[in-house]
Amino acid sequence: MNRNVTWITSAAIFVAVVLFGVRWSSGIMNKGPVLDEKYITVPINDIITKGWTVETAIDFQETKGPAMIWQYAFFGKMLGGTLNDLRLISVWSSLLCLVLLTWVAVRSAVYRKNLYYIAIGWLLIPYNLVFSEIVMGEVSFLLLSLFAVVAFIWGIEENAPKYRRFVAPLLYCVAVSVALHSRIHVVALTGGICFTAFALLGLRSWPWWVASVLAGLLRIPLWMRWGGLVSPEYQTLHGLGFRLESLSYLAGAMVPFVGVFAIEGWRIAKSRLFLIISFCIGVLLVLSAMPDLVVPSGDIDYVNNNDRFQGIAATLVKRISLNGAVQQGVLALLAGVGLAGLAGLWVCKDRARIVGSITFWSLTFGWLLYAMTRGFVFDRFLLTWAFLLPIVWFKILPKRLLIPQYVLLTVIAAWLSVTWL
Repeated sequence: MNRNVTWITSAAIFVAVVLFGVRWSSGIMNKGPVLDEKYITVPINDIITKGWTVETAIDFQETKGPAMIWQYAFFGKMLGGTLNDLRLISVWSSLLCLVLLTWVAVRSAVYRKNLYYIAIGWLLIPYNLVFSEIVMGEVSFLLLSLFAVVAFIWGIEENAPKYRRFVAPLLYCVAVSVALHSRIHVVALTGGICFTAFALLGLRSWPWWVASVLAGLLRIPLWMRWGGLVSPEYQTLHGLGFRLESLSYLAGAMVPFVGVFAIEGWRIAKSRLFLIISFCIGVLLVLSAMPDLVVPSGDIDYVNNNDRFQGIAATLVKRISLNGAVQQGVLALLAGVGLAGLAGLWVCKDRARIVGSITFWSLTFGWLLYAMTRGFVFDRFLLTWAFLLPIVWFKILPKRLLIPQYVLLTVIAAWLSVTWL
């Protein structure tokens, strides 16, 4: 274990060098607000300048919850309160995420120098490098999600002391409850953990189900105060509804995350019918419910309900062709590959054991839950359920697939960094 600690430390230093290197060399420190920073920093700066009141700390207007806003406001004031000070919190949050991820990796039988694959994978998950450099809600949310996963794995380890059976679900409940007060996406992770717990423990998994339900109940007061999933001003952009177009788009957006598993799943599957059916479902989804990829010009409309589908998948489709029929065909192909990749992850998941199961169920539940939403849908939402993928990629993929996957992700990370940093 001591040697693994050394390698974890080494991997963390490597990631720190990359993150601070990007911070100092990319030009982001000389830029004003990028992406959603101009919205997110408003309630953060209000707390820093006006102090902690009900109005500034709870009744603010943002899509992110208090858990995210409070973290940046508290540490941001300590650091100085400038935009670059707030961005530094994202850098350190990402670094802490990597430490927790490598802890999970060691528990998943990834040892010593192989932890560098996990560190590199962490940097290459689509959008993660960019969000580690700016003020966005994802990185701090992933930190809370990783705490929940760590509590779960710590609690179910073989030969663990009996007290962990009670302490671990309690810690998990706290982490999930706080994460729910950051963003609602953690619901899919709780489903993934509970299904994994049941597969491993059967009826003895009940503490994890109870902890998840209790964490959800603790979110109700904020829901009632806001009157919805997000603060009142943003409820036309994010809310409950029914829309197959969300499933169509996110299925296509899954390709850089899990598409590679379609290849490995096809190779090892005893029956390939599941992968074929999944591919066909993805294609048929887009053919029957094609999302509108046109982004409205001008300012965001906060009064009327409006949809928006943006990200890597939409950009790729629109760059290939401006013809609507061609765009539908390309997105249908992407959606087919995306769902086939998700099916391939199911076929291969036992190689990654616990993290493979959590990742499959989290992505599946997260994808399905978006059928019950309206408003904006972005590729980056998948990141909230894909944070264990560096371990899953390493455990499942042979080197002949892992290396091309990392090359593809490097190209995507470089493109996003040049675009936003």
